[in-house]
Amino acid sequence: MSSLPRDLLEIDLETRAWHRSRLDDAVFEAAPGGTALAVRLLDERIHGPLDPLSAENPLCFAAGPFAGSSVPAATKHALATVSPLTGLVNDTLSSSHWSASLRRMGLAALVINGRARTPTAVVVDERGVEFRAARGLAGVSAAEAGRMLRAELGDMRARVCAIGAAGERGVSFAVVENDGRQAGRGGAGAVFGAKNLKAIALRGGGEVPVADPDATARFARVLRERALGPKTAKYRVLGTGANMRVLDRMGLLPTRNFSAAVFEGTERVTPERARESPGEYVEYRAGCANCPVQCEHRYVRRDGDRRRAAASEYESTWAFGPNCGVDDLDAVLAAVERCDRYGLDTISTGGVIAWTMECVERGILSAAQVGVEARFGHAAAMLELIDAIAAARGFGALLGRGVRAAAAAVGAGSERFAMHCKGLEMPGYEPRGLPTYALGLAVCTRGACHNRAATYDLDLRRPTATYGAEERARACVEQEDYAAAWDTLLLCKFVRDCFEDFWEEGSRLLQAAVGGNWDAARLRAVAAQSWARKRAINVRLGWRPEDDVLPARLFDEPLRGGPGAGLRLERSALEELKQAYARERAKYAAAELLG
Repeated sequence: MSSLPRDLLEIDLETRAWHRSRLDDAVFEAAPGGTALAVRLLDERIHGPLDPLSAENPLCFAAGPFAGSSVPAATKHALATVSPLTGLVNDTLSSSHWSASLRRMGLAALVINGRARTPTAVVVDERGVEFRAARGLAGVSAAEAGRMLRAELGDMRARVCAIGAAGERGVSFAVVENDGRQAGRGGAGAVFGAKNLKAIALRGGGEVPVADPDATARFARVLRERALGPKTAKYRVLGTGANMRVLDRMGLLPTRNFSAAVFEGTERVTPERARESPGEYVEYRAGCANCPVQCEHRYVRRDGDRRRAAASEYESTWAFGPNCGVDDLDAVLAAVERCDRYGLDTISTGGVIAWTMECVERGILSAAQVGVEARFGHAAAMLELIDAIAAARGFGALLGRGVRAAAAAVGAGSERFAMHCKGLEMPGYEPRGLPTYALGLAVCTRGACHNRAATYDLDLRRPTATYGAEERARACVEQEDYAAAWDTLLLCKFVRDCFEDFWEEGSRLLQAAVGGNWDAARLRAVAAQSWARKRAINVRLGWRPEDDVLPARLFDEPLRGGPGAGLRLERSALEELKQAYARERAKYAAAELLG
């Protein structure tokens, strides 16, 4: 156990000082890795409200406990900071080789403090930390910054995480990218930019030890076999874009800024459209390091630039397709590719553009104010707005602050259809037809996030069933803790159906890899504590229970058309659910104390 990666590397950009220390075993007993560890490190450093773009906001990275090992679909890391969009805790995830490099260097975690005086790239190797001038990397994409930095170092094996132009310019929903993967939602890229931090390169490292090599290898083989079976077929064959048709048929596909839930152009922007047109499109498969699923499906026209291939993942294609009323697949793929190049979160980018289009349609904003004739379905205007956001140019500078801030500045009733929770733009599921999911969005510590609790599962699996408030609240709490456990182990949620009993198998896998005595009850306690830490940080940052609200549109406007026509949320029903949720959380807290 003592040979496992246990070190914390803490770097101060302002003083150019760094310190490497060993974390106590007690830390890992409560937070064995991933989000639990990153949030614990953030918790220790956040003492009250702060400006997310100030030097006082730390960046806390923590490797997953299986990163760099033989365990498949688990080479991931967490990044926790205070979000520029929400002003609350933001825990975001990424994956692939940079994650493994942390542990191969003997590091469990990395914390970045302060603000560099000039644009800086940090290089970490076995000798320590080097601070390099990064002016030559200004304005380039994260991928290009990685290539340039590796060439400068003369080390093509160095692993780099970096920001693009959007992060440098302070766009509040800029991402941090490594190996083509993004720590996406919540604006960690803007925190990088505010710190004058362009990139972090990791060099060197050896093998990652595990506590019980034989048991870990057995678990890894079983999980790999299951991950190549029918439980992950959807992701291997089409990727998450397969959700588009399903949600449209169910009347749960948010369309034109959540003003409807079916889209007449759905078939023209699905991945099936590209897959079924091999004469027009080329498909590329990609995925994270050591993952058998390889879920990413990228497309580009046969006569196009192959370097501009874009992923057809559901949330991204929904954000620029149905949500903006655009039924042109080429334009949707171009929008995704632009966001990747600039370093923009696709959900938030699509959300602010859809809101802008509705403002123009309603006459709240004019084309002259926006700088382009931005109306639903206008693909060229959508692409121009992405450019303006990334450049912080004209109206794009306002949109780069997020839809909550933009609506507050514009006013004129536009706040009613600014689709966000706590400042984070909403993902692509229609809450008016998914009441348990609506509760999950409202109470989520991160804001409007579908990945911190799959609360839509209860609604989708039995859409005609009637549930009481206590049952929905209990399902919400259980899903939050379930997601917190996955994000602590940092196993990809796409293999969640590959476990027969996640709590039992997951805890045994953790014990095999890191040692100690782990069982289902202990893993559940760690998950509940991770959630509680996030809530405690948010309270210190200024969160109040009345902040757990949803956009007015979801209550005031019934759905138009489709199977869910006429559905809307009731404020009183949501309040009842929130009260039941608070009671369930209190039960969990009491049980943990008694335990």
